Order: sequence, then C-alpha cells, then structure tokens
Amino acid sequence: MSVTQPSTARFVPLLALGQIFGWGTTYYMPSVLAPALARDLGLDTTGIYLGVTIMVAIGGLAAPTAGRLLDAHGAARFMPLAPLAIGCGHLLVAAFPSAATWYLAWVLHGIAMPFGLTLAATTFLTRRSASEARRTIGILTLLVGFAPTAFWPLTALLEAWVDWRGTLVVYGAIELLLLLPLQIHVGRVWADGTPVAPAERSDAATTTAAEPALTGATRTIAIAAMVIAFTTQGFASWGLPLHVIRLFEDLGLDHHTAVTVAAASGAATIGARTLEVAFGHRLHPLTTTGLAILVLTPMLALLGSPLDPLTSAWVFIVVWSGANGILAVLRMTLPLSLFGAAAYGTLVGRMSLPQNLAFAAAPAVFAVVIDRGGPTAALWLAIAASLTALIAAVVLARIARPRA
Repeated sequence: MSVTQPSTARFVPLLALGQIFGWGTTYYMPSVLAPALARDLGLDTTGIYLGVTIMVAIGGLAAPTAGRLLDAHGAARFMPLAPLAIGCGHLLVAAFPSAATWYLAWVLHGIAMPFGLTLAATTFLTRRSASEARRTIGILTLLVGFAPTAFWPLTALLEAWVDWRGTLVVYGAIELLLLLPLQIHVGRVWADGTPVAPAERSDAATTTAAEPALTGATRTIAIAAMVIAFTTQGFASWGLPLHVIRLFEDLGLDHHTAVTVAAASGAATIGARTLEVAFGHRLHPLTTTGLAILVLTPMLALLGSPLDPLTSAWVFIVVWSGANGILAVLRMTLPLSLFGAAAYGTLVGRMSLPQNLAFAAAPAVFAVVIDRGGPTAALWLAIAASLTALIAAVVLARIARPRA
C-alpha cells in the first residue's frame, strides 16, 4: 500500500516554517547575540561559537541512528523533537545563564538537527511527495535560505527591546507553543509511516528506466565518491565564508567594500537555488552536481589572478556562492536520484556523519591556517578541497552516469 501524494502547496510551507525558525534561532543566532552572551557568560567569542560546532558535530554523530529510525517509523513522528529540544535549550540558558548551560543547550540543538531539521525534513519529503521530491526539497531549501535574512534583524530588534535573555525566552516560547503543536499537526495529518511504493520513487529513478541499478561494489564506490565530493566541497563552503572579508581585504579592498561584496553571498545563493527549483529538472542531478563543482576551483583561483581585485571579488562571490547554494540542495537530492527513496534516511544519515564532522571543524581549521599562513594559505586549502571534490565527482559520474 502506498502513500497518496498530497498537495505540496499544503505541507511544504508548514514544514519550511519549522525549518526557518529552527535554523534561525540556533545556527544564525550567535551572529547577533555573541558579544552580549560572551560578556554575561564569561566566555570569549570563540567560546560562544563553539556552541555551533557542538551542534553540527552532535548532529553528525546522531545522524546514522536518526536515519535508520526515520526510515523504520516515518519522519513525521520525530520532527516535533526539533522544537521541543530547541525550545528547552533556549529556556535553559535564559533561566540559568552559564557556560555549562550554554553548551548543554547546543547539545540539545545538535540532537534536533537530524531528528527534526534537515535530515528529517528531506526524508519526510521523499516519503510524501514521491516523484516530486527533488523539486519540493529544492523549494524547502530555497525557503530556508531566508532564515538569516529574517532572523538577523529580528534577533537584533529583540535584543534591543528585551536583551539576550528575553530574546531566548521569546524564541523558546515560539518553539514550544507554536512550532511544537504545528509539527505534531503535520505528523497527524500527513503521517508517513508507510514507505513510498517503488513506482513512486524519485524522478530520476522513474524517468531513466534504462539506467542500471547500482549494486554491490559499484554502489559502495559510488556512495564513497559522493561522500568525498560533498564533504570536501562542504568543508570549503563552511570554512571559507567566515573569513572571506579578511580575504578580500588582503586582495586590496577597503573594509566597507569587502563587507558589501561579501554580503551579496546570500542573494547569490538564493538566486541560484531559485534557478535550480525552476529549471533543475531539465538536467540529471549528477550533471548539475558536476557542473557546480567544476566552477569552484576557477573561482578560487580568480582571487589570486592579475584581474582587478574588485571585479575578481564580485565574480567570485556571485558564482562561488551560487554554486555552493545549488550543491547544498543536491547534497540532499542526488542520493535520492541515484539510489531511490527506499532507505533514503539511512543512507543520508550515514553520509551526514563525515560531512557534519568536517563542516564542524572547517571554521576552526581555516582560522588556524589564516593565523599561521595568512589568507592566501586559506585560499590554497579551499582550492585543494575543491579539486578533491572535483576528482570524486568525476569518479561518481563515470560510475553512475545515466545511460540511454
């Protein structure tokens, strides 16, 4: 018995609301509150941002177990864990402010990641929207891209009104009183306990009937290549942006211009994801992945070229951010297209372990490299990571490319 496909217009906005609040009140929150938090909790700025590292690392460690549970019992029943854990974490720090409660809250946020945020949401979509999963995941990722746009100014406004503790109380209340009931409602109305039938699997799986299934050693190599490609690409895309302003200044841009150019990253990411949602179906995800990874190294090399620094910076931030924005979507949709919806959560959960650990370490690694070797050394590190991703993508394409 298969799940009847519902209208995505009904549940995707509700799902997106939980994701936007989930990421906006956790991952993006310290960007605004870090100075006040550091002052009152007795930590330096690095100690505040260590919370984000803990969240991403815990999320990766929990992802394999979460993926198996999502596949076995359905994702909808676990998604309420996100607002519950996030809300309790915010209220814990607000009520008992200390370094210990700060880090404990981020452990809770880390548990929320695979059980209620990205992994759970994408698994839910593969089980509910079937052949539309690539598009609906793209729409969801596009909408979640607005989280910093919404929550950076909102967090700043709330801090000015009710200080950082009041801000966390507001966010905790929203998570527990609004989003928790909303996620429970989604789970009741759109339960996904019954897996999708084979006939309802991914668009690539149904439209490329002549493509042989990946089995045995070939499947293992394909998964390994995909993990290496996305892990190394993500390592650069998570580590370099935090230091890109300093990199632009090293090229000769003044601080104001460097900030202005760097700020265009968000618009470029959203624009690229919009193109993926609108036109991505015309290309196999494997092709899109290869093209997006292909442009990363030239864009990084452009920053060290004789071209005018301002022109180089603008071209880099638009193309590099756009490519990474698309790859963030493909990280969730390519496994679906190559291996189908069956055991999607388990596969992506296992992939998330090395990816999240690399993403968690990336900002600190790039900071150390910049401190010891300068921005140019960080640029070479990003180039090395992008070239590794490209080699892995070529291997994956040779193994798993569609055949007529």
